Amino acid sequence: MPGKRPLDPPPAELAERLREVEARLTALEERTPSTGTGKMESNDRKDTKHNRFWVLEGLREQLGGTSGGLIYSGIAPTASGPVEWQYGHTAEEILELDDDHAAIVADRLAALGSPIRLQLMLAVLGGTTSVADLSTLESMGTTGQVYHHVRILTAAGWLRPAGRGAVQVPPDRVVPAMLALAAAL
Repeated sequence: MPGKRPLDPPPAELAERLREVEARLTALEERTPSTGTGKMESNDRKDTKHNRFWVLEGLREQLGGTSGGLIYSGIAPTASGPVEWQYGHTAEEILELDDDHAAIVADRLAALGSPIRLQLMLAVLGGTTSVADLSTLESMGTTGQVYHHVRILTAAGWLRPAGRGAVQVPPDRVVPAMLALAAAL
């Protein structure tokens, strides 16, 4: 037969292969976010295993008719055991901070604004809680300098005393501290 190559599959096989390719393409299109939406759609919104935005779906259900919100949560290992934590705000609460709350937020963020204090936080989260041990870590400076930074972190609520010469990250600050670091990555 002219024009037919010996390796061409039969028409029935070609039709079947085309159906398979179309089915796979359709499945990919359903899993891919629409242009500009930043959101992945799923045929089964309750199937959290395959829905990247299961947290957003849950937040929408919790918020009801409000104009927006923010939820943050996490599970983090610590030297004293795992910490599980979640908290939420409406968008209005965040966008309409009064002067007192704005000052508190600024102080807390400023306390994390030093590379040495960030290293201290990470070391304490990692289980080094003795100020004497913290002062032996590279780039920490003297024990007096470490105490200076520890006082700033303690005043901002990121650390608290944990016995004589020791500090810890309060359980309710572990996940927020990690989220603050993650948000800045």
